[in-house]
Amino acid sequence: MKNINIHNIDFIWSSRKEYFSLKPLYDESKKYKINTRLLRVHKSKIRNYLKISNLSSNVVISHDNPLKRIKKMGWNGKYIYVEHGLGAMKYYTYKYSFFHNADLLFYPGEVFKRKMEALNPKFKNGLLGGYPRMDELYNAKIDKQKLCTKYNLKPDEPIILFAPSWGGKYSKNSGINNISFFKNIKNLLVVPHPADYGVAKKTAAIIPEKNENINQFIKLADIVISEVSSVAAEACLLDKQVIQLILNKFPGCFPEKDKRKDESWIKNEILKNENSIDRSQRPFKIPYIDEDWILGHSCTPENVEETIKTALKEKEKYSKNRKHWAEQSCWGFDGKICERMIMMIISYLETGAPKQIECLGLKQDNS
Repeated sequence: MKNINIHNIDFIWSSRKEYFSLKPLYDESKKYKINTRLLRVHKSKIRNYLKISNLSSNVVISHDNPLKRIKKMGWNGKYIYVEHGLGAMKYYTYKYSFFHNADLLFYPGEVFKRKMEALNPKFKNGLLGGYPRMDELYNAKIDKQKLCTKYNLKPDEPIILFAPSWGGKYSKNSGINNISFFKNIKNLLVVPHPADYGVAKKTAAIIPEKNENINQFIKLADIVISEVSSVAAEACLLDKQVIQLILNKFPGCFPEKDKRKDESWIKNEILKNENSIDRSQRPFKIPYIDEDWILGHSCTPENVEETIKTALKEKEKYSKNRKHWAEQSCWGFDGKICERMIMMIISYLETGAPKQIECLGLKQDNS
């Protein structure tokens, strides 16, 4: 165990997605001499009262909801932000003040750093960290035969995973609602966004339980189909083929209207420019930077069946794209993401200043 001074820090969450993003970091923190807790912050002030009364002055968040809730109850400490996915297409990444006011912010990958630099070149509290859940993806081993038996899949035929982003509750053309175009696709497994499970259960698709870990299904699949979900980038980390669905609007992406009431941190000139982009020509243009998030074959939902056939014939066509966006979306995919991030958090707690730890040559000292 590391011989360092003891610090207090709480990992706080309000949704399952945040929980799964922070838990690997929390588990890693137990290897060091720091007092840590993993706490759910509820909407109810009464349910939060006992927790908040002794909350650490340092917290780690993966969304601003728990931060808002504790601040309403009088907490006034320092917070560290950890991203809860690898999707580079969402407009809300670094759009709001809480990102720029973070005492320490971890970029999942280089593309996120470029987005911040385009919006706020003066921001000095950001470090490359990676995405904590990807350590598990890196190390995970699956029993293919067992999973195929459980979900009635044929192990000797290509396995197709459809894992859309959220939006099914708001639009019939978004998210899980596009399952209607998959009715003739064989060996199909569907994993909805957690927010869309209610909609998904009304379909006839093979859908794992909500608490099942999607990493095992990414490992199992031969082709991963999504649109702007983090899952598409996660598939690239394993060099899995990706098909991106082209929709008229992607949830949480330009030119969709922002559903949040929070004031935008970004200058109106930048937002105006983003809304002027012709998305019919550049459906996967990344907000705030002049890059396109093209990971593999793409098609409209109506053409997904034919595109699967094409992708199976052209397995290496987008191999360079997969490699590029795997590296750009998740920094340091080597099974040691949590180790580095905890060490950078400890360094920040001790010095009060962000310090980058590089990914090569790092050795953990458990003495």
